[in-house]
Amino acid sequence: MAWYPEARKMELQPESDTQQAIRPTQFIMHSIAAPWTKERTFEYWRDSTNLESHFGQSYDGTIAQYIGTETRADANYRANRRADGTGAVSIETASNLNHSDPWTAAQVEGLIQLGVWLHKTHGIPLRVCRTASDPGFGYHRLHADWALGGTDCPGDARVTQFKDTIFPSIVARAQGKPAPTQPPTGPVTPPPTPVPAPRYRRPRAYRAIGL
Repeated sequence: MAWYPEARKMELQPESDTQQAIRPTQFIMHSIAAPWTKERTFEYWRDSTNLESHFGQSYDGTIAQYIGTETRADANYRANRRADGTGAVSIETASNLNHSDPWTAAQVEGLIQLGVWLHKTHGIPLRVCRTASDPGFGYHRLHADWALGGTDCPGDARVTQFKDTIFPSIVARAQGKPAPTQPPTGPVTPPPTPVPAPRYRRPRAYRAIGL
């Protein structure tokens, strides 16, 4: 298992030890539709559902890792693990309840750094995934096979950031080139909000089909 050295390790059990191995070929970015810290996201995966992502990110940009990147996580439907053993690495990021806000500047920086590490560690190619199984980088709604029943995640504002800033910056830094200028984004920490469970929660029965 590979663990990102810049992340807080918060290992989910029994999933970390019992789920199948994967060969990571994709990195898929999500919004969790809740303004949660990485610690609250861990608690949700641990206590309320049988789903999980590899990573979680707070509004302040800090990241936690819940499962090693060479173990299957269940946030990407058919991209979780394919018949050939390849699979996607996933991150859930704090957002508003409708995942309509942009990533904060700190979140953008954290995603860029993680993307560069995944490229260097696992050889994920520096391109946007052209199909649902094509190696590369993407966001949850990019391909239908990544979301059961479709999804708007991570929202229009964040898709624009992915295209204009995050992915180009991952490529530039991985190649030792200057990164694009990052436009200003929203506040680092939003006001406290009562938060229901994220909208995409699935019944436990979906474990059998590898959601």
